[in-house]
Amino acid sequence: MPGAVFRRGDRVTLRTVEHEDAEFVQRGHNHPEVGVSLGLDRPENEAEAEAHIEGSEDDPLNVSLLVCLEDGDDPTPIGKVSLMDLHHTRPEISYWILPEYHGEGYGTEAVGVLVDYAFESHEIHGLQAQAFAPNEGSVGVLENLGFSHEGTLRDARFRDGEYVDVVWYGLLREEWEGR
Repeated sequence: MPGAVFRRGDRVTLRTVEHEDAEFVQRGHNHPEVGVSLGLDRPENEAEAEAHIEGSEDDPLNVSLLVCLEDGDDPTPIGKVSLMDLHHTRPEISYWILPEYHGEGYGTEAVGVLVDYAFESHEIHGLQAQAFAPNEGSVGVLENLGFSHEGTLRDARFRDGEYVDVVWYGLLREEWEGR
């Protein structure tokens, strides 16, 4: 069962990821459409999913949250968004939504709520995100939120039997606040 409400959007709620959610996270990471889009190259077991949950508890700029649809007292997890400060420069946003919920705008809304949190709660100048160039849905999320294409790493990852470009996007605080 997803944890406490962290932030609310119009249609989605971001909730804390609890240890009991490891099975959902594992199911999402192992889904063929999700795992390939994340660049995961092997199946993840529940212990590895648990380790991802544990690893996000150490740093206030490392946040992982479940994206949930609310139905009374029964939230339905449909994906996950994360904020990671891996290099102590511009934190990176990552996200996934289960394929049966694609095309409904849930990813764009969830990432927008996370961007709001990042700029409201932390003294950061900008955010970054990356996607595989063929993943038009993921690129669309970033562009719909005002992220700017900042570069392309050509043939940077081997995914689903071929090399693909990785595109990098960035968003500065003043760009977000000026929307």
